[in-house]
Amino acid sequence: MAILNKERSVMMEQGTRHTLTVTSRENAGVTVVKMQGSLSATTAEQGNQEMKKILDQGVKKVVINLADIDYISSGGIRVLILTCKQLNTVQGGMKIAAAKGMVKEALEASGFHLLTRVYGDNIQLCNTEEEAVAAFKT
Repeated sequence: MAILNKERSVMMEQGTRHTLTVTSRENAGVTVVKMQGSLSATTAEQGNQEMKKILDQGVKKVVINLADIDYISSGGIRVLILTCKQLNTVQGGMKIAAAKGMVKEALEASGFHLLTRVYGDNIQLCNTEEEAVAAFKT
């Protein structure tokens, strides 16, 4: 297992290589988190740790851009839910941006949109990163 620049490489039983890279930047007072690779049970702990580091900086507005996530499992969805819960405790909010293909289908099939019943406008699925950042201004 190699850990380089916030990237964790793990060989799965099937021989598939699952990696997760997490980077963040500021955009108009919103922290944009870009995830790349796989958000699965194998990489979920790394995802949780990276999100905790970001939230520990006191951010309250987070956009998670999933455009470059090619696979998500229930473990990966859990990372997103835990992040939302942590933000909720500090009156923060989270928008998920640019999920596509099987990632978007998995989020929809899991009932992710139903979290708005619990967290209201503090969580939202958006088509683009720009839409997600703008959603914090309304």
